[in-house]
Amino acid sequence: MKINFKRLAYLSFFITASLYSTLSMNDADIDSRAYTLGKQFYTEGLQPNGKLVKATIQGDITVEGDQLICETCHRKSGMGSTEGQQVVPAVAGNVLFKPLKIPVSKPPEPPVFREGYTRETLMTAIRDGIDANGKPLDPFMPRYDIDDETLDGLMVYLDTLSQTASPGVTEDTIHFATIVLSSNSMEKNKALQDVMEQYVLQKNIETRYESKRAKNAPWHKEWLFKPYRKWQIHTWELRGEKESWPGQLADYYQKQPVFALINGIVPSGWELVHEFCERETIPCLFPTTSLPVIDETDFYTIYLTKGAVHEAEAVASYITKTLSVKSVIQFIDKSSQLSLASADSLRKELEKNGLVVNDVVVRDPSDSSQLLPELDSERAVVLWLDRGKSDQLINGASQQKNRPPIILSTLHYGHDSSRIPNDLANSLVFVHTSEMPDKTNRLLMHSTGWFRAKRIYDPNAKEIQANAYFALKVVGDAVKHIRGYFYRDYFIEKIEHMIDDLPYTSIYPRVSMAPDQRFVSRGYYIAKLDGKGGIRNITEWIAP
Repeated sequence: MKINFKRLAYLSFFITASLYSTLSMNDADIDSRAYTLGKQFYTEGLQPNGKLVKATIQGDITVEGDQLICETCHRKSGMGSTEGQQVVPAVAGNVLFKPLKIPVSKPPEPPVFREGYTRETLMTAIRDGIDANGKPLDPFMPRYDIDDETLDGLMVYLDTLSQTASPGVTEDTIHFATIVLSSNSMEKNKALQDVMEQYVLQKNIETRYESKRAKNAPWHKEWLFKPYRKWQIHTWELRGEKESWPGQLADYYQKQPVFALINGIVPSGWELVHEFCERETIPCLFPTTSLPVIDETDFYTIYLTKGAVHEAEAVASYITKTLSVKSVIQFIDKSSQLSLASADSLRKELEKNGLVVNDVVVRDPSDSSQLLPELDSERAVVLWLDRGKSDQLINGASQQKNRPPIILSTLHYGHDSSRIPNDLANSLVFVHTSEMPDKTNRLLMHSTGWFRAKRIYDPNAKEIQANAYFALKVVGDAVKHIRGYFYRDYFIEKIEHMIDDLPYTSIYPRVSMAPDQRFVSRGYYIAKLDGKGGIRNITEWIAP
């Protein structure tokens, strides 16, 4: 007779859980309480009494607190992780409670067969560090001091992790979407959509036989072919006032759920898309926006950089580490959300270091020139302005005897310095947060060659196309790595794990990411005038 260990585990759970119930509680109440207890233990390390759990590692070393949170190692998806040769096994219910072949950390040794866990063997594993086969677990796996009620709750919670495929995936297709605004220029939207369409077209052509192999896969290659899905990408174009965007997004998603959102161009108002993705648990990957949402508690959105905030952090780092100034004056365009975001972030960063920050609001370029005579070399000037407004200030500064240090951001100004007087070369610097213009073509050689081959290359949208291509390549690699486990949480965890080893970086010299980080490029260059109408870096890539 075949024993269903999972059913036995549940039967045992209900018998035990009933001891903690009252006569007025029904099964739904028991499930709800157990789930809540299990979740708080897995995600926060808390026991039913609200106290942090205690445990030992390496035999007799007592540990407690955040380092004992299950989710830290086994991850939000419950699908485990790897670090070098260290393998953290999956604990999601559909893996944990079934017999499994587990790869070892020292290939080419064969995988180890592991019995499916029952309630009793899981308790032994958690308390005593003995696995379902009766062998010791890794000494770094904590031996927890937990009670039966916590275990029962944990079993209920684990069985909800990565249980069914996420929306947007059918038996033969995986659906993605990208977001553009109707207010964007037609050229920008087309440049992005061309990359998306051509990439998906080529991908589906190159794997045109995979669908047949998936249906008739030999047993020893089933793991390779069964996960195959053709790609379909949808364009979600947002129109009208921002207040209507959440409704538009909901309509698009209801019409066709997608597994993830890839790239997209939303210069401002991105926070509405971010909130939608977090609420619907949709991975939203590498959007082109300079105003990302920065919230350490959010999980589903991964950005290229912090945008305006990143520029401000780079300026603050340069000022505090390089300049000997007593205060900073920053010029702001209140009509620009980008300018306001950068100014607010810089103020917060510099005030942490005890520097006085004064704001000047520029409404008209001619207004700002009257303020320049008051400046001196003991105050740095930061311009969060576009090129037109900045040039008036810069020309005024060139007429001063005591010229203040002037800092520009290429995100706001650009990198065309042809209208800046050369005699300001020693007092003016740029902060630049992507690869230098004279090196970008070489960095993007592969993607640009692909665009040219597909006859979609737009030199005026080089960065847009490069970012879209980067996002698609990352998604393609991550889909291969999840091997048919189409769970969004697991998909994002794979992206976190693989970013550091990518051979492609879009417009950034380096990209990197650790678990729970949500920005893949954090570095910058300090640059000066090159005397030829452009800029040249005077530092190497500076990463915090």
